[in-house]
Amino acid sequence: MIHVRVATAALRHVRRMEEMAELARQRARQLGRPVLVSVSAPVSPDDPLALFARAVGATHNRFFWSQPSQGLAVTGLGAAWEIAASGEGRFVSAAAAWRDLVAHACIDADPNLPFAGPVAAAGFAFDPLRPTSGLWADFPDGLLFLPRMILARQGDVASLTFNGLVGPETSSVNLYLSAARRLRDLLGGPWRAAHPAEALPVEEALPASTWRTIVAEAVADLRAAKMEKVVLAREVRLQSAQDFDIPAALERLRNEYPDTFVFAVARGGRAFLGASPERLVSLRGGVVAASGLAGSMARGATPDEDARLGAALLNSEKDRREHALVVTMIRSALGNLCSHVEAPSEPVLMKVRNIQHLFTPVTGRIAGGRSVLDLVAALHPTPAVGGKPNDVALEWIRANERMDRGWYAGPVGWLDARGEGEFAVALRSALVSKREAALFAGCGIVSGSDPAREEQESQLKLRPMLSALGGGA
Repeated sequence: MIHVRVATAALRHVRRMEEMAELARQRARQLGRPVLVSVSAPVSPDDPLALFARAVGATHNRFFWSQPSQGLAVTGLGAAWEIAASGEGRFVSAAAAWRDLVAHACIDADPNLPFAGPVAAAGFAFDPLRPTSGLWADFPDGLLFLPRMILARQGDVASLTFNGLVGPETSSVNLYLSAARRLRDLLGGPWRAAHPAEALPVEEALPASTWRTIVAEAVADLRAAKMEKVVLAREVRLQSAQDFDIPAALERLRNEYPDTFVFAVARGGRAFLGASPERLVSLRGGVVAASGLAGSMARGATPDEDARLGAALLNSEKDRREHALVVTMIRSALGNLCSHVEAPSEPVLMKVRNIQHLFTPVTGRIAGGRSVLDLVAALHPTPAVGGKPNDVALEWIRANERMDRGWYAGPVGWLDARGEGEFAVALRSALVSKREAALFAGCGIVSGSDPAREEQESQLKLRPMLSALGGGA
């Protein structure tokens, strides 16, 4: 349970905030514009998901990020600052705006605390040139927003951060006191995740038979050597007689899929959430880590069956070829930005609750002056979510997929004032409004793909979100 002493700690640090704000006011007068103030303090190690749950309806912007197996959970509320970026230059323009914001910021943060200092939530569309629909109206091609308050927990250590813009005459006392009091109001009492009352029927956005036909058309073009690989996504929908419980869905995801990145970005009345097994890239202390993840197989009902299925995946020529395309591209992209790029010669199995993948970690050391968004721009989309050649595959997807991916399979994550951070590929995900949800899954198609098997694989990949949101057969 989150305790009121978290808010009391915030009130206790108002004097520190005012001291930082006075420095910011001086800078704001010199620059002729507002300056960011960010103040972090240690607090009792409570669950950030409870804060996320209690803030439903209290703010239009909420962010949740968790790596359950690492003991990490983060909630960000409100928006002290944000930028929406559009088009193919979305990564560059977002990175430039963030650098400009933090360049003159007044920051009071202990680097030993988790997520101390200004940390922006970030999400990007898979393809800014895609045919669009109204489904993703609140989710632009690129979005960075700096939460007004962030509660982060890593194991038994937790931090509370307040962020705000201070102008030449702005009173930070009012700014931070109102934020701390608002936080106190949100922390009253326990929170418990509810379970769906009944299994909801699944509606296909596109008939499965039609999707299998599209897969067959892709295979024909692959065999004609028009491309090497293309990833096709599909969408299913749920409708509920009562509001979906987003925090409860996140609670189920982090309990059932502890080795994934559990995330949510809530904008207005909708939330994009998921439990992705795939890291796109992380940058910490100058060390870069990316994940080659392609090739999938169901888990077995018994240890022996699971081992047999895993061995079949490791020995599958089709899946190994698909996986090698991804790893080769990642190594090449990182080689332009990093030194000492390394990857094992053979993949291993990554096993999550209902599916296993071929996995190869790729690491390197960043060249000077680069940020995590530079890495994101270089890597996205990998052949694991787009195809190869990239331009040909993307054009094929735009012409044939018959859906608006929006942020599905795009980068979602966070970055800090140093330009470091972490991004996952937004897989195993759903866009949820009050009583409607759109769920997404994708499959890598190569010349040896079978449409019926790909449909079965897509069902496996839809299962985490169906279970979290209460979808039945």
